[in-house]
Amino acid sequence: MAYLEKDKTLILRDAEGKLLPVEVELEYLPEKPTIKATPLTKGELQELYRFPEKEDEVIARHVIEPTYTVEEYKDLKIPVAGAIRTAILALSTDSEQEALHNASVRAVVDSEEAKKKDITPNKS
Repeated sequence: MAYLEKDKTLILRDAEGKLLPVEVELEYLPEKPTIKATPLTKGELQELYRFPEKEDEVIARHVIEPTYTVEEYKDLKIPVAGAIRTAILALSTDSEQEALHNASVRAVVDSEEAKKKDITPNKS
């Protein structure tokens, strides 16, 4: 039986309680560059899911290197912003980037299919 180990289950913080940055590979970009980022806390994850319009603000706070202002993050190319978002969510939820990416793609496809069903005339 394996016991749960604290050092593998806690978000790492320094002596002052600040989140420690982690180097994360951006798997969905050519050449797979890395960033330094801090994970989102449970409260920040909830904020992100409840208020998706705050994504730029929340994610920009967690990218340590290179640093981006909220305005700069808003101007990032879509694939770069998506790769950063996926990497930080994977870091924060201890998930694989591929699983999160696939779930996002499925959600978009399901949403598009639902829209098609709603606007298709009923042939009764």
